[in-house]
Parts: sequence; structure tokens; C-alpha cells
Amino acid sequence: MTRMAWLMSLILLVSVPAAATPQGPLYRRVDGGEEEVTVAKRQTLGLLAAAKGVKWTVVARQNGLKKPYKLKEGMVLKVNTTHIIPEELDNGLVINLPELMLYHFRDGAYQRRYSLAVGKPSWPTPTGTFKISEKRKNPTWNVPPSIQEEMEEQGLEVIEKVAPGPRNPLGKFWMGTTAAGVGIHATNRPWSVGYYVSHGCIRMLPAEIAELFPQIELGTPVKIIYRPIKLALTPQGRIYLEAHPDIYRQKLDALEYARELAEEYGLQHRIDWDKVPAILKAREGIAQDVTNDGPAITPAGREAPREVGLFPLQPPKAKLE
Repeated sequence: MTRMAWLMSLILLVSVPAAATPQGPLYRRVDGGEEEVTVAKRQTLGLLAAAKGVKWTVVARQNGLKKPYKLKEGMVLKVNTTHIIPEELDNGLVINLPELMLYHFRDGAYQRRYSLAVGKPSWPTPTGTFKISEKRKNPTWNVPPSIQEEMEEQGLEVIEKVAPGPRNPLGKFWMGTTAAGVGIHATNRPWSVGYYVSHGCIRMLPAEIAELFPQIELGTPVKIIYRPIKLALTPQGRIYLEAHPDIYRQKLDALEYARELAEEYGLQHRIDWDKVPAILKAREGIAQDVTNDGPAITPAGREAPREVGLFPLQPPKAKLE
């Protein structure tokens, strides 16, 4: 390359502004609300909360429950399930890792959400767009070599295969994805749902995956995202903010992120910012109205994405997507 060509290249690099990094979509739908739940026989606080898609600590606080948090049959608890629906897909499964939640969409219509357990920080579930590649009832668990190595390092018996049955950690249902080694499955440890404790796979409550399994076809898109903070503008012009723990320690400046997201859609002057810090600090996963009452709002900026294409599997470290 001649000196003149090198100089021209340098000028172009300096003069062309970097593309703005998209902050995330502005969602449109808020679902759930305050409800009363009657405790069933032998129901624990953790399983009740998981079935409702909320954190057990939030249910305990809202109902003034004290340690050891034992529930009695017939008790009536107040549960707030208000949440923002992440509509990345028109058809398929959207999994938001910090939220520990799976959302099912079919033919453009939202069906319902399900609680999850996902990968632990040392073994995170990857983000990206994938597909359901296999479905098995009463699966045999072929233990991955990486988990066999972990067993050996911990001084445990190294197991290569686990037959179907109560000892099988996959439970009765397995849906494999095109993300290498990652599947959506039942579990013989239902109390783990609501936590990030797996080796990258996605666990569901046995009764809930039994409901979902027959509805899912091979090739169904699966979009795995990492959004600890969600913002929504409803058709009624109300703005909702929802915050979850940064489970993979992305060191996100939550307040700065919320401000940039609001600014991207021209909503920064329509939010009551006095309410925001407490929501971001608590990270309870409950969508809360942060609207500054005023004229009706028209959203600006990008529309929520509608993507179903496949992207390469990302490296183990999760990213905001």
C-alpha cells in the first residue's frame, strides 16, 4: 500500500462515526397483576412462587412471612405477577436468562410463561437464536465428558449414562436445541427451578414441561436473551420498568442503561425518575408503572425486533441481547 493510500484509509477510519450500539427493544405488553393464591397440600413457598413465575423472597416479603417460611394448606397469599412480555419472536420460545423465564408464542399469539432453572455463572447458558432439534420422552441421560470430568474432580463416582427413572436429572421430557449440549428438560429436582444452578441446560417444573412438550414441534425457534432490565410502553401510554438480577455479572450500570434505553425511544421526559432507583436496586422482577402523568405518548426509535433466523452459537459468556 502506498503512503497516500494509507493516509486516505486513515482519514476514512477517523471520519466515519461508529454505529450506535442498540440498547434493546421497547416492549408493548404488560401482563399479570395482583392475585390471591390458596396454598395447596404440602406446597412449599419455593414451588408456589415458581409456579407463579415470581421470586419466593418477594412473596415472603409481601405477605410478612418469617423463617422457616412454612406454609399451611388453605393459607391465602397475595402474589404480584405483573411482568413485561419480551416479544422477540412471533412464533417460538423466548427465554430471558436473568428473569429465569420462558415465554411461549404460537402463530403470533402469546400463550403463557414458564419458570426455569438456567446455567450457573461458571457454566452459563448461551444466548442466541436456535431451534428445537429433537424431542424425547423418558430420555436416557448420556453424561457429557465435561460433567464427567467435574465428577472426577469432585471425587464423585463418574457416571457415563443414566437410564430413565426417578434418578434421571432430565426427568420425563427432553427438548434438545441447536445450541451445542443445551436442552430444555424436566427435572427430578423441582426445587432448583427459580435458580441459576445447571450446567447450561434449561430446567422446567415437571408438570409445566408436560403441558408445553406436546405443543412444540421440531424446528420451533428458540431465542435466548439476556435482559436484566425491560422497558415497555403500553397501548394506553403507560411506561413500565422491570428489573432482575445481573446473574452473569455483566457489570451493567442499571440506571445508565435505563436512561439510555428511555432516550433511545424518546421517553426520557415521560418517566418519573424518582421511582426508578428503588426498582433497579430491589430487582424483584415485578413490572412497575413509572409514567410521569401527562399527554399520551407516541414511541420513538426502533421497533421491537421480530427475528427468527439462526445465528452462530455464541461463546460461553452471555451478552446483553
